[in-house]
Order: sequence, then structure tokens, then C-alpha cells
Amino acid sequence: MIHKKIFDSVLSNMDGEQATYFADIANKLEEDPRAQQAPNLVFLVLKDTAPFLPKYLPPGDFIDELLAFIKTHNRALSRLIYSRDFIEDPEALRKITSKFVGRILEIILEKYDDGQVGESRTTEHRISWPYDEVDFPYVDDGE
Repeated sequence: MIHKKIFDSVLSNMDGEQATYFADIANKLEEDPRAQQAPNLVFLVLKDTAPFLPKYLPPGDFIDELLAFIKTHNRALSRLIYSRDFIEDPEALRKITSKFVGRILEIILEKYDDGQVGESRTTEHRISWPYDEVDFPYVDDGE
């Protein structure tokens, strides 16, 4: 599928386990008939969000969430990618994709609370957060 090339540049900048995880997702998306309905949107959203997402969800669950997000936001995504805003500012997509990042992080936190994800050792993740204007699904009760 030619649309996977949209994601290749992001994939090439990932390291080790993260690259393997998202390459697996991209390959599975190529074979998933549900992704054929809007492959450009699928790989654009993946390109825009993958660098900011941890690899804790099983690939099948991640793909299900991604495709559900695309289905729900298809009209808004399509309208945006064909707009002047997107041409002038490719990060304009984050107005919409931030909802997907929030949803994935929410699911991971729920699974962590249920003991379904996590590692036996403490891990610290640091990322550049490009979604300053977006509510993060985690609330610190201590504040």
C-alpha cells in the first residue's frame, strides 16, 4: 500500500522497541480491510501521534482504537487535510489527533490501574508534548 509511505519517515526516526512496535502496527494496517476505507487518514493520524505514544497496548487493540477514531472523526480530518490551514501548518492536524493521543493514554492508564500493563521495574518516559492546549486524561489529586 502506497499510503504506508506517509508513516515511513516517522518510523525511521524511532529507536529499537518503539520502531518494532509501530512497524508491526503499520504492517498490520496494510493488511486490514478496515484501513482501506481511508488509508490516507489512517497513516496521517499514525504519523502525527506515534512519536508521542508508548507501546503498551497490544497492536490489535491499538489498531481497533485507531480505526474507530478515524471512523468517528473522518469528516473533520478530511476537511482539515484539504484546507489551507493544513497546507500552511502540518501540525494543524493535532487539533484533532490530540483526542486520539488522549484516548490511548487513558486506556493505558486504565489498564495500568487494573494491572494489565506495566513492567516489573520502574520506567521513566520523557517526550516532547506538543499538545499544550489539550486536557490530559490524567488528573493529579495532589494538586
